[in-house]
Amino acid sequence: MSGQRILLTGASGFVGRHMAEALLRRGDHVVALDNGVGIDLPEGVEPLVMDLQDPASMADLPRCWDGVVHLAGVSIPSLFATPAPVTFNLEITLNLLEHLRDSKVLLVSSCHVYAPSDRKRREDDPIVPQGRYGLSKHLIEQLAPHYRGTLDVRVARPFNHLGPGQRPELVVPSLLRRLASASPSDTSPVRMAGWNSVRDFIDVRDVVSAYTAILALESPTRPTFNVCTGRATSIGDLVRTVLDLQGVKREIHFQDRPISADDIPYLVGDPSRLAEAIGWTAQHTLADSLLTMMQTIHS
Repeated sequence: MSGQRILLTGASGFVGRHMAEALLRRGDHVVALDNGVGIDLPEGVEPLVMDLQDPASMADLPRCWDGVVHLAGVSIPSLFATPAPVTFNLEITLNLLEHLRDSKVLLVSSCHVYAPSDRKRREDDPIVPQGRYGLSKHLIEQLAPHYRGTLDVRVARPFNHLGPGQRPELVVPSLLRRLASASPSDTSPVRMAGWNSVRDFIDVRDVVSAYTAILALESPTRPTFNVCTGRATSIGDLVRTVLDLQGVKREIHFQDRPISADDIPYLVGDPSRLAEAIGWTAQHTLADSLLTMMQTIHS
């Protein structure tokens, strides 16, 4: 699928920038749709300022593309204190799908659509979003079957991302900054809010390679895919990995109560479907991802 015309929404975001760079490396012509003026995009990306909330502003947007990767929307669970972001995410996705014709479209959902469970989530597992962020993604997924008559729609359910460029207030970037600023002689416990939850952390470089692979598939019979490693890692194990990379020994203390509706004890994915469809597997270890992020903080 190299050398294709790809429409990328939300290109100025964390994943969007990495996605744009990956597509450019393949030789694709990338058109980045964003509602910001003067946004910082990788060199070679064609910017297109447009408001997906306003269908009239999309009049000049071509309807047919070799591929569309839809990343635009509110994507931080802590911002869903009201229903407004839910309706926003649904509205911009609906407007985009209404406009497009004869295109491959990747809708990016989330692992937060799954019902709580103590085992790895598979794509056919029960769907019971635990917070409004997950609800917004579940509602977006419900649009896909309606538009499969005019579009080739696929759905990705990514798990917890890691990588340089994440919003600084998120758990891992804020932890890395906090530990980086500590004195090497500091032996006080590392205090963590929330539970010692178990997650499936995946490097953003693996995320975008999975999105590219999903978009390249020809007419998949099961078009919804987990994007994950299948590795279960507790927050405590993640903190210990950072401390080991620093060469520091400290205890870790947890608050042991949830900090949001999304803070469930166990959320790990099964990547088998994508592996079986195209042979995709995650390439980066947890230590590799964290070290890359730590180097960015120190640079």
